[in-house]
Parts: sequence; structure tokens; C-alpha cells
Amino acid sequence: MHSYHFIINKHSRNSQKVLKKLLVLLPKHKVEYKFLITESIEQLDTLLEQLRSTMPKTDIFVVVGGDGSLNQFITFYTKYGFKNPIGYIPAGSGNDFARANTIPFDTEEALLHLFSIKEKEERSIIIATQNNTTHFAVNSIGFGIDGLIGQLLESKGKKEKMGAPSYMLSIFSGFAKQEKFSLTLTIGTHSYEFNSVQLALVANHPSFGGGIYIAPDASGKDDQLEVVIADNVSPKNLLSILRKLLINQTHKSHPKIHSFKSKEMTIHINSGQYAQKDGEVFHQDEYDYHFQTKQLPFWI
Repeated sequence: MHSYHFIINKHSRNSQKVLKKLLVLLPKHKVEYKFLITESIEQLDTLLEQLRSTMPKTDIFVVVGGDGSLNQFITFYTKYGFKNPIGYIPAGSGNDFARANTIPFDTEEALLHLFSIKEKEERSIIIATQNNTTHFAVNSIGFGIDGLIGQLLESKGKKEKMGAPSYMLSIFSGFAKQEKFSLTLTIGTHSYEFNSVQLALVANHPSFGGGIYIAPDASGKDDQLEVVIADNVSPKNLLSILRKLLINQTHKSHPKIHSFKSKEMTIHINSGQYAQKDGEVFHQDEYDYHFQTKQLPFWI
């Protein structure tokens, strides 16, 4: 019989509310479970390091949090070589992973969905490597406007209100502040040069920003990555692209939007830009990342 280990990020947007619901709901089910509550990345790291030698291989992790919490968990899960399936109860602001995998947002429904699963399923994640630095993502890694918007929301203390409406409102301020940059995309033996990029997003799922379907054809099931690049977009272009994006997701047909799919790719950016991985912002003076997929066992 499976035992469920609920990994709860105490600082995720709705984790305290979801935890209270779980305390009421779980005793109604005939399952073995335990709560493992973390208050920092360091505590999560220590917890998983301890569990790697004691956790039965038949047990299931259940991450309770947002996309950022899932990102942090998978980083250490991979670091310590776990093979246990990964379940998920959404408790964040964006919840794009749950949206892509049709996991209910309602806690009781998400729990019933979790307990209805009979077999693990493989899903791919994104691995981005540059020298000794490695980033993981379940949804996307973005450069330019995407990272800048995350930075703007964080600096204004609005990260907790993240979602499609707040993200869309921030696009215009991000667009006005984002400087264009050069980017080289390499897929196999082919290289593509872009000189006036405002956004580059490597996606593993259709949506980002809490429900904005920027890469509608991306899927964690096909073991492929999709990169979407916005190059030399004018204010008039932006309005046209957003209209297509919001109405019927046909924005990739716009001549200023470029899209590629591959299992592996390299992106080089020779200027300092903000970036995001599953909504968590980071910054480098230059980027030269090799992207690839890695399949992990999920209980979703």
C-alpha cells in the first residue's frame, strides 16, 4: 500500500489554507500519510537529503504549493536521485502545471483526483545547463519581458497576486522598459540569429503567467521543448499579438513571433537580462544555456 508524503511549502500563497483543508479531509480516506512542512529552500534540501535513504520506493511524494514550490522540490528530488512518483496539490498563484495536467484547483477535488490514480505517468521537465549552473523547470524558462515582469511584480510586492490578469496588465510596463537584445538559437546543426528580441520562452506546457497560453502546442507528454521568440515587436504589433493570443491563441502566426520545437537546443544571449524559471526570477550578465528534457515519474 502506498504512503503519501505531503511536502508543504509554508510560504506558498495558499498553503496554509490548503493545509487546514487537508487536515479535515485526509482522515476520511483510508490511506497512510504524513505532513512534511518546510519554511525555506535550505530546509527542503535537508529534508530530502534525509529521506533519500529511508523513504520506501513505493511511497509517493505530494507537493502542496505553487509552480515555484514544485520547481524547488524537483530540483532537490533530482539532486538526490529519487525515483518515487510525484503527486501535486495546487496552492500557488499561477498553478500552470496543474492547469496543463488537468489537476483540479479545488483542494478536495484535487485530493480525490490524487487518490484515483492507479499508475505513475512519465512527464518531461526542462533542464538548462551552463558550465556548473543547472536550472530545472516544469513549465517554462523565459528571458526578457517575461523575467522583467516577474522582477517588477516582486519589487512592488505583488508576486502573491500573480495570475493572468495581473500579468497581462504588467505586459505594457514591461514592454516599455525592456531593451531589445541579440539572441542565437541553435538546434542541431542549424543556428538562427535574432537581433531585436524582447522575449524568449522555452516552454514545456502551454501556459505561463497564470493561464496565458503563450505556447498552446507545448506538452509535457511529448518529450519536446517549444521555444517562442518575440523579435522587434512594435507597440502596434504588441496589440495585434495580444488580441490573437487572448481570442484564439493564433499569435504564433504573427510575423514577429517565431516558434521552434526540439528535444534539445542552445540559447546564447550576450547581454544582461532578467529571466524566470516557473515564475522564480534570476539574472545573469550573459546566457549560454543548453536545454534538454528529462522524464520523471508523476502521480497525476
